[in-house]
Amino acid sequence: MLKGDCSMKFKYHFLLIFCLFILVNPLKARKKKVLVLHSYHQGLNWTDNITRGIQSVFNQYDNLELQFEYMDSKRNSDSIYLKEFAKLYELRHHDIPFEVIIASDNNALEFVRKYQDIYFKDIPVVFASIDQFDESLIAGMDNVTGVTEFIDFKRTIQEALRLHPKAKNLVVINDNQTTSAIINRNYIKSFWPEIDTDINLVFLENLSIKELVSQVKSLDESNIILLLNFSKDQDGNYISYQENIEIISEATKLPIYSSWVFYLGEGIVGGMLTSGFDQGKLSAQIALRVINGENINQIPYVTSGYNSLIFDYNQMKRFGIKPNELPKGSRIINLPMTFFEKNKSYLLLTFVFLLLIVLIVLYTRHIRKRNENRLFAINKDLELNKTRLLRMLDSNSDGVWEHNFKTECFTCSKQIWLNLGYDLDLIKNTIEFVYAHIHPDDKIIVKERRLDYLKGKTKTFEVVFRFCNAEHEWMWYKGKGKILDRDEDNAPINMVGTLIDITQRKLAEEQVHEDKKQIIASEKRWRSLVEQAADEILIHDFTGEIIDANSSACKIFGYNHKDLLQMNVASFDCKYTRLNLEAYWNMLSPQNSSLSIESIQKRADGSTFPVEMNLSLIDLEEDRLILAVVRDISKRQETERKVLNAVIKTEETERRRFAKDLHDSIGPLLSSINLYLSALNRTDEEEKKQRIVKVSREAVTEALVSIKEISNNLSPHILSDFGLEKAIDSFTHKLKVSESINITFHAENLNERLNEQIEVVIYRVVTELINNTIKHAKANNIEINLSREKIDLKLIYIDDGIGFDIRKTESDKSTGMGLHNILSRVRSLNGTYKMKSKFENGGMMTIISVPLESKENL
Repeated sequence: MLKGDCSMKFKYHFLLIFCLFILVNPLKARKKKVLVLHSYHQGLNWTDNITRGIQSVFNQYDNLELQFEYMDSKRNSDSIYLKEFAKLYELRHHDIPFEVIIASDNNALEFVRKYQDIYFKDIPVVFASIDQFDESLIAGMDNVTGVTEFIDFKRTIQEALRLHPKAKNLVVINDNQTTSAIINRNYIKSFWPEIDTDINLVFLENLSIKELVSQVKSLDESNIILLLNFSKDQDGNYISYQENIEIISEATKLPIYSSWVFYLGEGIVGGMLTSGFDQGKLSAQIALRVINGENINQIPYVTSGYNSLIFDYNQMKRFGIKPNELPKGSRIINLPMTFFEKNKSYLLLTFVFLLLIVLIVLYTRHIRKRNENRLFAINKDLELNKTRLLRMLDSNSDGVWEHNFKTECFTCSKQIWLNLGYDLDLIKNTIEFVYAHIHPDDKIIVKERRLDYLKGKTKTFEVVFRFCNAEHEWMWYKGKGKILDRDEDNAPINMVGTLIDITQRKLAEEQVHEDKKQIIASEKRWRSLVEQAADEILIHDFTGEIIDANSSACKIFGYNHKDLLQMNVASFDCKYTRLNLEAYWNMLSPQNSSLSIESIQKRADGSTFPVEMNLSLIDLEEDRLILAVVRDISKRQETERKVLNAVIKTEETERRRFAKDLHDSIGPLLSSINLYLSALNRTDEEEKKQRIVKVSREAVTEALVSIKEISNNLSPHILSDFGLEKAIDSFTHKLKVSESINITFHAENLNERLNEQIEVVIYRVVTELINNTIKHAKANNIEINLSREKIDLKLIYIDDGIGFDIRKTESDKSTGMGLHNILSRVRSLNGTYKMKSKFENGGMMTIISVPLESKENL
């Protein structure tokens, strides 16, 4: 009975334990769920690093289950997409009882805050990587804490400026499209005034990928780059972190800094880098404390522990940055290992190998004597075979060959004959067969080189020769060889070597030789053209030292070529100092590659002559030179003096005409008036007196009209009374009355009167230009623009006439006097002119500029 009771009690206890196991085990088996809500997409370096940090904590616990959701807001950020994402979240996770929510980055936190009462009510929220965190980001939320992200851009910038003291610009690359990009940009601008530096802060943002690459390529060595976010370009194209660092590092050789670890090792030098892994790890540790029952509202925000100074040794080496220049505590990746670290395994293996050899030597010492003779013979054969094999492999290229002096057998590898296109069945292994296929001119050379080597005159047999292929074409080969075996009398037994096909190299060398000949011929032609030029031609550097000169220059200056090359251009210039000339030379650039100036130069005998110098830039890869074509303008100035004399003569003629007009028109009228007044004294009749007075008044009126016409022909009163603008406007208005030509006149900044001489000259130039247009151009329209620009007066005159050859008109004294008058008047004011006209296309443009503050004009 007692035994039965015990049996019943055992069954009862077993049943009770089994029931408890069934009830308790499902609770133990059920895993606690944690949701990780990422702002961005899987595959993004930053997001994946945060994920790995979270997993490094939770993977240690079997009772926890991680679920990941990716908002993909970096590639899709519009409101419609976010609303659809909320619907998708409701379908996938709404009924899952999560223990805690980890929100990664700002967009995920904003999503949780917006939908907390709908999807996340009473669920603790741990945020991670929240950029520029403040309490407004969690306004209205409870049960929330986490890791704030403070990206230390300031420290990164300070270290970059310290490591690159010669930098002039800090170029910040930012897309200014994403939320974080805008936050980071504004943050950098806020603290920039606190940095004690003269360096310029430049932002490259709101650009397309092509524009970004173009602007980065244009940066010179005075720039350093700070890479922020460039996830979207101006066109809305998404760019991954990996792609943007690859694009930028390929476009420039400048140092690049950043503040994120995922750029490290991809091309940045380094900086105070923020680690997504560390932030994920810290947020997971907070979530684990919440799961274990700790009140989330008692857990403070984590604000540090994820930033550290890290640098890439490979990039440091590129820019000459030494490890001891880095701040204390900096970490360096890709740092070369020490000799021991690099060769640790090899050293250990060597030690083991040496130890093994010692053991083997000790073990085999007692049997060495018995096997010594046999091993010696075997080692000799092995050494011989090893040497032969090494030599053949060492010199092997297109094929190997061997010559046995005892049997006179000459064998080549099959590859040689196959490369030459021969049938292997027709090949003979004799030296005569080989010689028969060598070019006749090279056969003697091959034999001489072979004989010199056999006599010991050369260390190796080496020869270049032509060999005939199966297509009867000559192929160039380089043969090398050495004696492998000798007999007891030191006579050669075997000689081995290689053949290398150098046909392409020979053809290239011949092409180079031919190109060199053409370059020499081209240089001779150029030298011939320069020497035949009538003008002096000088080539000098930017300090004025003469590099080359033609024979005309030697003849004009009176120096021989050797003496001229030892002189400076400034030494025979009488008008400009060396500093003045250097100022003109420095005006030359790829954008302004030529200019002309007039000067006075001195010959070897002390005589001087006026010249016109046309300077052109010669921009070579290794240097920048100046080509000066100098023309003697003595005859031209003589012509201008003749023109001036002609002008004086014309003015004298005008005076005679003026005297004649006074004599012929005013004289008779005054004589008539005198007679009328005399008659008035001799009569007492009132009616007769009235007639005499009337006639006298008519004569006076006619005299006044004549005087006014003569005065206007000499100098219009409106010019002296009202100025240049009114005078030109009056003159053109009178011409427009005829309706034969349309004249448009515009004036700017002429509120104040100009120097009288300038007004008279410009007025005469305008009237002369209009007169020439009416007489010769057959134009329908004339446009005149007169403006005062700072210290210059500029006149632009345009007509749509038939055009003319300016050079021909200038050289023709009979037809070009009007043009010479214009140019002489302009030069009298130290002014400049440009005149363009083509007979084929028609039209004429003249641009005249006169200095208003010239001493001669005051």
